[in-house]
Amino acid sequence: MPVKDPLDFNRAIIDATADLVCAYKPNIAFYEALGMDGLRALEGTIDHIRKAAPNTVILGDAKRGDIGSTAPAYAKAMFQVWGFDAVTVNAWGGYDGLEPFLEDPARGVFIWCRGSNPGSADLQDLTVNTLDGPIPLYQHLARSADGWNRNGNIGLVMGATNPDQLADVRSLCPHMPLLIPGVGAQGGDLADAVLAGMDRNGRRALINSSRGIIYARPEPGGSQDFAAAARQAAARLRDQINRILTDAGKGWL
Repeated sequence: MPVKDPLDFNRAIIDATADLVCAYKPNIAFYEALGMDGLRALEGTIDHIRKAAPNTVILGDAKRGDIGSTAPAYAKAMFQVWGFDAVTVNAWGGYDGLEPFLEDPARGVFIWCRGSNPGSADLQDLTVNTLDGPIPLYQHLARSADGWNRNGNIGLVMGATNPDQLADVRSLCPHMPLLIPGVGAQGGDLADAVLAGMDRNGRRALINSSRGIIYARPEPGGSQDFAAAARQAAARLRDQINRILTDAGKGWL
């Protein structure tokens, strides 16, 4: 970071992008790695988003997942203590590990379905036997999530680096929101991600770019301020998404 204090950095990024984005996604790991100072920075970041961008979604990227008494405690921490609007979760423990997160229909839950990292294939692409025959595990999870979605608050995390698999899950879950990481620093193609991930109306795809925005390089001849560079990167990404939707006949009216 170009400034020492994570909270000062975050405030500058938020102020520069508040009118351009639909969501902010703090990654819990980076705050926990800083100990109590990091947690205080996370608290201040959430508070600043509420004030500076009250209409945006705050999505806690925590990938929590456990069973028994711990799952309700994690859900309480994410939603009641931190106040996230939505969180990412890990479904490895099955439905009972997710159920506490799903109880409040006003809170969103994005289940990690197919990652953007190469190692995701080690497990998420394994073939499993189902009543409909053998299918990849990530497809089985998507189908299961569709059945668990009684409160209409489930989404799926689907990496942009695997557009064919992203399209498969969109066809299995035509109405479900998809959080799509991997565009930008991880090399996912934006057009492929938008076209494969959007629903038939061109919506319900949350395109995530993190490092590509917060660590954007200032444009030659322009402001050298890191927040201004982040704004330029966010605006450029938004405009690219909108052009792709418009060319597909799904643009905003």
